[in-house]
Amino acid sequence: MDVKAMEALVQPRAVAVYGASRNPRKIGHAVLDNLRRGGFAGRLLAVNPAADEVLGVASRPRLGGQEEIDLAVVAVPAKQVQEAVRDAAAAGARALVVVSAGFKESGPAGAEREQWLRGFCKDRHITLLGPKSLGVINTGHRMNASFARNMPSPGRISVLSDSGAVCTAILDWAAARHLGLAKVLSIGNKAGLDEIAVLCYLAGDDDTGVVLAYLESIASGEAFVKAAEHISACKPVVVFHAGASEQGARAAELHTGNRPGADLACVAAFRRAGLIQADSLEALTDHAAALTLQPLCRGRRVAVLSNGGGPGVAAADALEKAGLKLARLSEHTRAELARVLPAHSAVDNPIDLLGDADPERYAQAVELARADEGVDALLAVLTPHAMTRPAETARAVARAAGGGQTTVVVLLGSADMLPGRAEFVASGLPDYPTPERAVAVLRAMVELHDWRNRPPRVVTRFPVNRRRVERLLLRQRRLGGTEVGEVRAKAILRAYGFDVPAGVLVTEREDAVEAAERLGYPGAMKIVSPDVVHKSDVGGVRLSVSDPEQVLDSFDLLTLRVQRHAPGARLEGLYLERMCPRGVEVVLGMRRDPQFGPILLFGLGGIFVEELEDVAAGLAPITADEAVQMLTGTRSYQMLARSRGAAEIDLDELAGGLQRISQLATDVPSLAELEINPFTLLGKGRTAMVVDARMSLLEQEP
Repeated sequence: MDVKAMEALVQPRAVAVYGASRNPRKIGHAVLDNLRRGGFAGRLLAVNPAADEVLGVASRPRLGGQEEIDLAVVAVPAKQVQEAVRDAAAAGARALVVVSAGFKESGPAGAEREQWLRGFCKDRHITLLGPKSLGVINTGHRMNASFARNMPSPGRISVLSDSGAVCTAILDWAAARHLGLAKVLSIGNKAGLDEIAVLCYLAGDDDTGVVLAYLESIASGEAFVKAAEHISACKPVVVFHAGASEQGARAAELHTGNRPGADLACVAAFRRAGLIQADSLEALTDHAAALTLQPLCRGRRVAVLSNGGGPGVAAADALEKAGLKLARLSEHTRAELARVLPAHSAVDNPIDLLGDADPERYAQAVELARADEGVDALLAVLTPHAMTRPAETARAVARAAGGGQTTVVVLLGSADMLPGRAEFVASGLPDYPTPERAVAVLRAMVELHDWRNRPPRVVTRFPVNRRRVERLLLRQRRLGGTEVGEVRAKAILRAYGFDVPAGVLVTEREDAVEAAERLGYPGAMKIVSPDVVHKSDVGGVRLSVSDPEQVLDSFDLLTLRVQRHAPGARLEGLYLERMCPRGVEVVLGMRRDPQFGPILLFGLGGIFVEELEDVAAGLAPITADEAVQMLTGTRSYQMLARSRGAAEIDLDELAGGLQRISQLATDVPSLAELEINPFTLLGKGRTAMVVDARMSLLEQEP
């Protein structure tokens, strides 16, 4: 991103507002009024053919090249935007903010208007924000070129948003929490600046310490990940990605005309890039408060102190669910706590200060806990008892917490705790209404700390038979169709080092018996048809076939079922293979996302991956460490480890399977989808087996 190209947008010396109106109900009136009331020190011009002045600012029908401006804010009806933009360009405008709606989100005519706007600005090297933008705010320049309600106070948080309405909500939230903002950029339809360009700019912006991003779509997956990795290394970026559900996706496309990315792909991309993903707008602002006011956690060990036993227990539960843990306090710390606290206080973690805890008791406990080398973060809970003094306690905790160690506060209760909330905000301590929300913030901070301290990425390349795969795929293309059946899919996986049961394709009954005898019993028999993707849907599988008579019966039955349930399907034969030993069944897979490329998938059970509620996703290519983190971070793996014992789950075998799929997807760009279902783990030290598999190819070679 060219910083000079952004200067005209965020630090203009002269601004013209097209559509400036005397009517307070008009957007142009609000933009001009915000610029004037916000204290903008540069020159203001109003463009309105029906007025000589607006809000005390001289107005003209057009500038016509007689005035020189840096930034034009266009707030006229969509059909008049072209005329306004031409006039602004003639006046030397190097940046445009188009707040008008009625572009690609409105239909073909609007899309043509937007295409013209994009091309006009690109040809003249004009920085464009919008259309359908709320505007731009730079508190350091005392510029509010938006139609938001108020000018935020200066601070370290910058906001990037696809939605103007979300921008205004964040402005209100920041004001209520007494948190200042640096810059606000509402990118709207992204005909010019998109999230990638803005992230690149904010990475080098000295005023920005934390970035909040509300995104419904992403312009370019690869470029986005690169830009996000760059800024995450120095500044936390919290993202709320909307449009994940089917209805949300439709709403997002109607909102800005941009198609949202698939949610699993975005989750994988955000994790790779070190972004903190918020699962709600509430979480977006929760994370921002802590990241702005506190240093990152250096570890997962948390000390909890509370003036009640119940809230401490709730906090302990929340920590365990989040993958954090209660810090084990040293003998010295426990002894000192026992010395200064009342006799019935609990000095193990959680530390129970009892219901009559005064500010001094809180301060002593905080000082002792933060001095313990086994404590990485503090979580202080304050509940409303008759003896509670929220404001005084807040000041005492803030003084005792000092700096250098992450401290968050939970204020249970509402009106009675408001004095304490104001004191905590003033003292730089983020507060939350529940332990769960506070713990979610701590977890996000730990994960960002871990990401920044991760080892260098080294992607393993396994010895494989790529020529064999190329020949198999060439044969598939010649046969026609994009669905790669089980037989060919298993041959491809075998070429990439997967262990696949021995099997034979047969077309005659007698050949089936001979093949079964050679493979050994018990066996499995499956139909092979390019027209049947899911064999079980037509009853096309027989398991535990144990003698020649069952082989013949199964051959006849499976052939009949295909004729009955899929009468038009082409039957290439039946596939016989030796039954795989029993083990733990999981699903491994890959989906090629149009934005982010190959997305690796892991889930538990023998059902199709998108129907699982707990599916882990990772961006290819993947390292061994990333594969392990991807697996162990799921509820599926935790459930497996608890039910079978972690010692029985061959994590290396699972991670290796994901890495081999990653290599295959990277080597074969025409591979659209792959599913191994199930991938059977046979125990420590034993090679996992591919029991069933299918693949599909892209319609066109990339």
